[in-house]
Amino acid sequence: MGAIANTIAIVVIVCVGYLIIKKVYPTAVLMIAGLVLLCCAVLLDVEPGLALKKGTGSEFFDIFKIIQDVFSTTLGGLGLNIMCMGGFAKYMDKLEAGRSLYDVVSAPLKYVKNPYMLAMAGFIVDQLLGMAIPSASGLGLLMMVTMYPVFIRAGVPRMTAVCVIAAGRFFDLGPGSASCNMACKTAGIEWADYFLNWQMGIYWALLPTMLVTMYFAQKYWDKREGLDPDFEALREKFRQEEADDTNKAPKIYALLTVLPLFLLLTFNPIVTEYFGLPTIKLGIPAAVIITIFVSMIFEYIRKREFVEVMASMKVFFEGMGKYFAVVVTLIVAGQVFGKGLTAIGAVNALIAGAESMGLGVMSLIIVMGVIIGIIAFLMGSGNAPFYSFASIAPAIAEKFGVHAADVLLPLQTMTGWPHDVSGDGRHCGCGWYGRCIAIPRCKAQHGSAALLLCGELLGCLPLHPSVN
Repeated sequence: MGAIANTIAIVVIVCVGYLIIKKVYPTAVLMIAGLVLLCCAVLLDVEPGLALKKGTGSEFFDIFKIIQDVFSTTLGGLGLNIMCMGGFAKYMDKLEAGRSLYDVVSAPLKYVKNPYMLAMAGFIVDQLLGMAIPSASGLGLLMMVTMYPVFIRAGVPRMTAVCVIAAGRFFDLGPGSASCNMACKTAGIEWADYFLNWQMGIYWALLPTMLVTMYFAQKYWDKREGLDPDFEALREKFRQEEADDTNKAPKIYALLTVLPLFLLLTFNPIVTEYFGLPTIKLGIPAAVIITIFVSMIFEYIRKREFVEVMASMKVFFEGMGKYFAVVVTLIVAGQVFGKGLTAIGAVNALIAGAESMGLGVMSLIIVMGVIIGIIAFLMGSGNAPFYSFASIAPAIAEKFGVHAADVLLPLQTMTGWPHDVSGDGRHCGCGWYGRCIAIPRCKAQHGSAALLLCGELLGCLPLHPSVN
């Protein structure tokens, strides 16, 4: 039975990969694939099976009880975190607080005279903004409206400007990242712990490498492509353009965009224990709700329109609903698929196969990371493959005696860069700008930078002190 079960699992995995690459709705693909695997596990009576603590009394209904349990646990924790951050992003868009944050953060850029150094400084600003603006497309749009004219006026070649903006979510950081939240939940650690002790443990090496790679890649491509005949006209246009500041949000609104991040990094056990303060543990939903109420107070002081300010809260809940439909359901489907793989014995077979070939946990991480990267590159998003693998990471980590975050961190990082280099164009600033000529350059630039992520897959575990 074990051989039959493994064959079924392989066939289902191949079918899932094929359908996702073909852009079939991934939530439905993963959910149905999980159901097929769970049904096969019951019919073949293989180990470990459904492994429900409290079943319905019928194995057939137990299959759907698993889906119910996944929905229940996800919506009350991880799903609520993601929906709150989605609603927060939508509300900040309405207030145009992101533009205020840009005005504050980008102020030092005026002192940078070298065009390519300015582009690299702009990338750092892009990274900082990305921690407060969880939407990749929203961040790209904001940067094209704000940073792009600054680049052009300063003499940054426009293809360099577009490619730098396209790389805004190259590193998947911040409390608004669904993949980050998924990794934290699966690893059983708080977001602040994951961010400070895990992501920052490799980010210090990744960021400088990315900057150096981008600097030389962009200079090479600008030299190779030669002068842009339309650049001076565009530069003059931006120089003469006067921004309409009539409805622009005050700069103090920049505080609203980073308030959840500040609250989460300040009021958590790591910080409070370090300073000898009473333990305070603030979750993402609480931090977001505090920020929404503070934002409403700001809006009332600014507009003096009570009814309008009260009605604006609807935008927050609409954003929550959108993230439920797009992100949370995909996470649930990925977990159901993972449950199916576990139930039919595929995870145990994977671990046993790795051990029989003398492979360690790093080999499995590399294989899974490559799969995530390839699928993400082809479909323009790494969420679906990551959510599928994330649910089985704890079992792999336990078997090899490492922390679950050691397995999840490199896999989660691999979800960031593929959508920047993908021709899908939904997140890529090149696709938004509509200049197809920039897409090959993005691929070449990020293809070079992807080497550092491959290095991370090989070296992530030794970088973290928890791994012996």
